[in-house]
Amino acid sequence: MQRPWRSAVKVTTTATAVALLLTVSACGDDTPEAASGTAGEVTGAINVWMGDPIGTTQQPTIVQLAKDYEAAHAGTKVNLRFLGADAHQTYLTSIAGGTVPCVALIGNTWSPEFAGLQALEPIAQDPTSMKGKYTQSMIDSTVLDGVSYAVPYDTGVRALIYRKDLLDKEGLGAPKTWDELLTAATTVQKANPGVNGYGIIGGNAWYYLPMVWQWGGDIATQEGGAWKAQVASPEATAAFTFYAELLTKHNLSPKGSVTWQGADAAKAFALGQVAMMVGGSWDLKTILAQNPEMEKQLGTAPLPSGPGGNNDTFAGGSNLAIFKGCENKATAKSFVDFMLETDNLVSVTTKIGLLPATTDALERERTTGSFSTPLLKAYAEQAPHTRSIPPVATWGKVEGTGAIVNAMQAIMNGQKTPEAAMQELAGQIDAAIGKQ
Repeated sequence: MQRPWRSAVKVTTTATAVALLLTVSACGDDTPEAASGTAGEVTGAINVWMGDPIGTTQQPTIVQLAKDYEAAHAGTKVNLRFLGADAHQTYLTSIAGGTVPCVALIGNTWSPEFAGLQALEPIAQDPTSMKGKYTQSMIDSTVLDGVSYAVPYDTGVRALIYRKDLLDKEGLGAPKTWDELLTAATTVQKANPGVNGYGIIGGNAWYYLPMVWQWGGDIATQEGGAWKAQVASPEATAAFTFYAELLTKHNLSPKGSVTWQGADAAKAFALGQVAMMVGGSWDLKTILAQNPEMEKQLGTAPLPSGPGGNNDTFAGGSNLAIFKGCENKATAKSFVDFMLETDNLVSVTTKIGLLPATTDALERERTTGSFSTPLLKAYAEQAPHTRSIPPVATWGKVEGTGAIVNAMQAIMNGQKTPEAAMQELAGQIDAAIGKQ
């Protein structure tokens, strides 16, 4: 299953992936977990697995946090294992084989899936008890059948990245609606030969599927205990049509952008070929890494609003989960609490370049931390305006088939009318999640 920002995460080489899949412990080799001596007593060993987005840059911080935890909790041991690019399959294999860790950092889109496999320990029977402590959309990502099975950890959101110098020259500010974006992109493109007004990302659904919400529609809703796709609605169809026509009618992006990923648009942006794009903080980093001199020309802003009156986008990110097979749940819960302490959480998320999912840590980052800077503050401002995918265990089937991308590309390539493409997509989503 694809993580919401997968296209922009650095993929390790095969050799590195193999190395990362080997056990790495803060205290030596990975050893079996030891159950606590007394029920509820924080002692003994726990196995902790960390997957994407924890890469080689963040691993030393995690190792140090594990050592700090052990020092603060006599008689405990944290056995760390860092997973490679195939973390999702590694978790599925461990669940099937009954060799799960105690604590795991998992993609938020994986949380309902693993809960549906009866693999995760319930965290809150009433998820509303978590309200106010975490970004709401991230709480929603932990829920299956009304029960929370994980704790939100980090959040990845997208905002608008634009060439402030080019918009300023035309007397334009950051567009606040999609209609304003269309006007601004058209104006800038006409005034600057060789510059495309907007970077289409046709190959990654996370850059345009949220427009369904922005147009006032929904991806799927629950009806009589079953989930029913809503992407064939007039609102959803209009959203996909608008995005496709930025390319097919208004010619605001290169023809090849039908298959672009976020990294492709970021590269074109860094080369001065694109004036605006929707991108995550990771896309912004890619642009600045390729063209540091461009920083003074850039601006960022929350996403434009659609006719539905909102600018909601997906909250990508990760959750911390405790597996049911853990024999030392007291220490596991204690370690999760430790990792979520504001100082500890920010020390990791700042290095990742993602937002923390707790409200306290997010407020620190927004006001005085790494997301308080002019170019990054828009991401913190966007974070409350996020939603999660439909909380069903089989959503991964939708992502796995590429059905959403196929629908958009069929519209862009003129292979299907928007109505036909969205009707087909609705049927594919129903086939994946309809029987719950």
